[in-house]
Parts: sequence; C-alpha cells; structure tokens
Amino acid sequence: MKLFCTMKLNKISIFAVALFSLIAASCSHEATWKVKGNITDADGQLLTLERSLQGNWFIVDSARLDSKGSYSFEQPAAGYPDIYRLSLNGKTAYFPIDSIETVTLDGKLDNFATGYALSGTPEATALNDVNTLINNAIATYGAEAVNNPNLKSELSKIIANDMGSIVSYYIINKEIKGNRIFNPASKSDLRIIGAVVNAFNTFRPGDPRTKYLQNEYLSWRQSGKKAEAAANIEINEIDFPEIELNNAKGKPVKLSSLVGKGKPVLVNFTAYAADQSPAINIALAEVYNAGGIDIYQVSVDGDEYLWREAARNIPWTTVLKSPRDGDRVLVDYNVGILPLTFLIDKNGVLRERIVDLGTLPEIVKKYK
Repeated sequence: MKLFCTMKLNKISIFAVALFSLIAASCSHEATWKVKGNITDADGQLLTLERSLQGNWFIVDSARLDSKGSYSFEQPAAGYPDIYRLSLNGKTAYFPIDSIETVTLDGKLDNFATGYALSGTPEATALNDVNTLINNAIATYGAEAVNNPNLKSELSKIIANDMGSIVSYYIINKEIKGNRIFNPASKSDLRIIGAVVNAFNTFRPGDPRTKYLQNEYLSWRQSGKKAEAAANIEINEIDFPEIELNNAKGKPVKLSSLVGKGKPVLVNFTAYAADQSPAINIALAEVYNAGGIDIYQVSVDGDEYLWREAARNIPWTTVLKSPRDGDRVLVDYNVGILPLTFLIDKNGVLRERIVDLGTLPEIVKKYK
C-alpha cells in the first residue's frame, strides 16, 4: 500500500530511518500470518488493519475495497498471540492471531461490527462463538445485555477453560455500548479479571499484554473509581481541548502556544515504538516542509528513553504522554486508535479528525 511520498532525508529522524530500514530488512525473511475474506456492499470503502499498543489502536495496513469486496492482509508473526481488528466505515471487527496461520473474516458493510464470521483456527472459532453469545444477548436485551447474568455466566465458563488464552483476554476487555461486560469497578468482576492476569503472569511472562494487564488491574484495585474520575474531568472553555506535556528537554509545552499564530495546527497522536512510526513521520514531514502549518505531536510511549532519542531530531513540536501523565488527553480527544490526527484552523477551531494520512496534504491545503 502506497500512502506516502518521498521527502528530503535531512528532515527525518535518524532513529526513524534506522528503525524503518531494520524492519524492512527483517520482514523479508520473517514468518507471517494472514487475514483474508470478503466484505460485501463495501465498494470504494477504506478497510484498515489495526493492532493495539498500550491499550490504544493504530493502523498497520489498509486497502480500498472494490465491487467484489475481497481483501487480504499479511503481517510478520509477533511471537505471541494477539488480538487485531479490521475497521470499516467506523465499525470494527476483532480477530485473534496465534502465530503463523490464516484467519478468514467475512462480513458486509451494514452490520460489519456484529455480523462478521470468523474461521480458520481454533482461536478464531472460539472467538466467533463468544461474539455469537454477545450479539444474541444484545439482540434480546439491547444495551442492558452488559448486565445480563446469563451472558456473564457463559463467558465466565469460557474464561475458566483457559484463563491464559487470547480469547479470555478479549472477553475481559469486551464492551457493549462503551461499557465493559466485566467491569473492573465491580469486585466480583475484578476477581475474574485478576484470574486472567495471574494466568498471563504465569504462562505468558514475556507477552507485552501481561504488563499492561498488571498495571490496569493494580490501578483498579487501588482506586476502584477510575470511571468516576474520568466523568469529573473539567470541560474546556476553548474551541479545542488544551494539552500540556513535556518535550524532549523535559519542559512543558502547551498546545495553545502554537494555536492562533496565523497557521493551522496538526495535532498528531502516535507511538514511536510502533512499526509504522517512520512512515507516519514521513507523511507529516511532507506537509510540514511545504510550509504554512505547525505540528504538535503527542507520542504515547512507555519507553521514555527511546522516545527522547528519536524526538531530538524531529523539526516540529513533539511531546510525550507517558503512563504517569494519565489518560486525560486521550479522553479529551477520544483517541481510540493510533495514529490519529486533528486539524485546528488559523482561528483556533478544531475542524478535522484524520485517520487516513494519505488524505493529509489535501485536507491541510483547504485550511492554509
């Protein structure tokens, strides 16, 4: 997939180029997995393949569907089971990958999030059964299905069969209308989540999801009121949510310090540790080097040293949202996937939400 044009190398992070080259070289001989299928009634729609990093989703590949609706994505094996998802017109379909295998995901545009079918591996079949249980409960009870004891009982049995499986991980994070079926604020649900965390600690100590689960579980045990705290966030009285985070020199930089200076501002949420980070920065550099625009880049990275070394050579403003900064900025901007970009116009008004960076030059041109 070609989304990005070339640019002068002296504007790209040396780290990013090295990482990009390393990935390109290694991918040529690595084992791979594949997801394929057919999605009907979606001619011309953009289908994106996404994976999660530290609880946030970012795009790793994409394709425009034709009238036949067939697609195929192939990626290097990660070395551990993972949950990926396909996004189509604002709807998402999740699927598991164990190692080197092929999963089939079929569906259609109008009910893509709930009507898709999985096959090809035991994990895919199991997750398909989980989705069937959940969708049947939603069809009967609507949003109240999240509190249905029968649904939770059936899902608990599946978890008990293999607490350390990627399907159990999927279940404890599954939401209905924005509410988790297994709510960490509930002591009984938190015990089930804790059992999954313990299984991951025991059987998957090297899995990056294990540390994420540990941190979330301990956070809920300590506070128990994380959702209530999020609900009490102050409402900003400006036309865009303010951000104030530290740059590579450790100095706080406000987003508002760039806004209203006669240029539109791109607010880009990304992660330097992600595979596609070099390509993202190349796309941003293309519009930045053309002039007439500023960029405020928020990197969601757990490794502050890695981020700091990469950020030193970035020509625009780049700041770090580390784990200790909390999630307020992500809540304010409703960041559910990475990369995600917003455009604030010359007058300080938030105008655009940009997922496809291939459209970035055209969108920026409208506001110069």
